[in-house]
Amino acid sequence: MSSAISRESNKKRQNEPKPAWGWRITGLLLGLVLTLVGAGAVLLQSVQGVQATGLVGTRGTFTVGYCIDKNRSGKNSDYECGGDFTPRGGKADDGWSGRLVNAGDYATGAKYDVVESWVGSDGRFREVGIGAVLASLMWLCFGLVILAMGISQLRKWGKSFKG
Repeated sequence: MSSAISRESNKKRQNEPKPAWGWRITGLLLGLVLTLVGAGAVLLQSVQGVQATGLVGTRGTFTVGYCIDKNRSGKNSDYECGGDFTPRGGKADDGWSGRLVNAGDYATGAKYDVVESWVGSDGRFREVGIGAVLASLMWLCFGLVILAMGISQLRKWGKSFKG
C-alpha cells in the first residue's frame, strides 16, 4: 500500500545544492534585523497604545502655545507644538511646559486631552482617544507583520545550516 506522501521527493530535495555561505549568513542577518525591528515596534506600540487609552499615566489638558512645521520642504508636514500641561484636577499653576507628540496644525490656545508620554524625554505628551488608539493599533499590526517576516527568515536560513 502506498501513501500519498512519498519519501522519494524528500531524497531529491536532500541532493539539491545548498546556497552559498554568504547568502546563508545574509539571510540570517536579514532575519535577525527584521525580528529585532518588529519586536521593538510591537513593544513601543503596545506601550503607546495603552497610553492612548488614557487609563495609565499622568492625564491632563494641553494648551497649545505654538505650532511650527519642522519640515521646510512643504511636501509632508511634521508639526511640533509647544504649550502648557495642566494635570487633571489641578490648577494652571500646577502644570509645566512641554511638547505635543504627533501634533497637527493646531490653533494657539486650543486645548487637548493628553497623557504624559513614557517614551522619550520628560515634557512630551500624547493625545488620548479613539484616533490615537487606532493609530497605535495600526502601527502595532505593521510591527507584527515585520516580526513574523523576521522569524520566518530566521527559520528558513537557519535550516540551511543543518547537515
